[in-house]
Amino acid sequence: MKMIDTIPTGLPFVQSLLLFASGFLIATGLALWAFETGPEEGLKNMRRKLGESWQTLSAAPWGTVLSCMNVWLLKKLENLIRTGFQEADKGIAFGGLVLVLLLVFIPVAATINALIGGSPFLFWYYLSLLAALAILNFAGETGRFRFMNGLAAAFLGASLFVVIPFYVLRSFTDVVVHSQGFLKSLLVAFFWYMAAYGAGLVFDTALRFGGLNPNRLSWARFVNGFLAALPVAYILTFLALWFGQRAVAEQGAGQTWQLVLLSIVLTAFSLPVTLRFMSAGQGTGLESESKLEPDPEPDPELDKGTLFVIGIYAAGLAVAVGLSLVLATGLHLGTDRAYSWGGALNLLVGLAADGKRVYLGPDFWVSHLPIVPWLLFFAAAVAGYVCKTTLRVFHAFAGQSASIERPFLASALSCGSLAAVVFFSVVLI
Repeated sequence: MKMIDTIPTGLPFVQSLLLFASGFLIATGLALWAFETGPEEGLKNMRRKLGESWQTLSAAPWGTVLSCMNVWLLKKLENLIRTGFQEADKGIAFGGLVLVLLLVFIPVAATINALIGGSPFLFWYYLSLLAALAILNFAGETGRFRFMNGLAAAFLGASLFVVIPFYVLRSFTDVVVHSQGFLKSLLVAFFWYMAAYGAGLVFDTALRFGGLNPNRLSWARFVNGFLAALPVAYILTFLALWFGQRAVAEQGAGQTWQLVLLSIVLTAFSLPVTLRFMSAGQGTGLESESKLEPDPEPDPELDKGTLFVIGIYAAGLAVAVGLSLVLATGLHLGTDRAYSWGGALNLLVGLAADGKRVYLGPDFWVSHLPIVPWLLFFAAAVAGYVCKTTLRVFHAFAGQSASIERPFLASALSCGSLAAVVFFSVVLI
């Protein structure tokens, strides 16, 4: 019995993470309070927007807070996918960084690697790109070689934005998988982003060539959401493995390509699936965003809308849990560490495969990654209600216009309330 009691469960590590989150919220609140008491130069626009947001949240009916936070986060994530992935090439810094990486850093590294006895594939591949570039340079002005010029241009574009990034990320990810390094994964994540961006560029170009606008097609936005989530899922996978290894002092012997790829794919897939579910309740919260006066009596239509959004949250959670269950069963499929469906269920609730004790190892953290997008919406909803409660108390002591006159102080108090909620969860654990 003493030996069983000394086996780490991972719960102290979870408590440490929550304490860190609580401390971070407190530090953020102190920084916001400093903004409130500091000079106002350069903060007028931020102060005005922040004050308007707090006043809107404070005055909105309680029944619409859930739908309002749902709409707010949905728009933020969709804008992030569009500006950070689909339209990333519009930024000058992005283009310069890509050119330096693809045309300077990787060719030099490939040459050095070939000279010291490594694989010469990438070196010779870049020589073929130089040949294709030479063809375009000398034959580009001749109409008779239009077909050859088109092939050379397509070869260059596909190589720079698809073939080379995929080859590099395959090689680098193999090193990270076998070295079990989270910090190394942060460096390789950029190549995952480039490969995903290249695939998305080819996908959007093919649609536009066929006369379709990818921004107006729901299934095309779904594909772009999946591709945009791939580098994030890559980082989250190795972060989850790192958490699990620290939680139970496990060395990560089960860290394989099978585990990593399945986790990345299902985690990335869960983002557009969650966005699709949450967008179904978008119309129930749009009207409430503009309400600055509280309703004296509950509106039954708003109650129906809130119940509808709650149903959407429940359906999204069910799908996310289903993806996590598939991931748990496939982590070590075909090996002696494979989970049965019962073992996978035990894993999801924080137990060992036999269900006899709490065990929050690496497989536990990785298997929950498909639930992360849903947890973002749930956390936003909880934060909305906590902040609204804080603002009501703040207004009761300082007046109804307090959040407009002192928006940073209102933000600091909200951070303090959220820190208290997180700290209370530590006590429950």
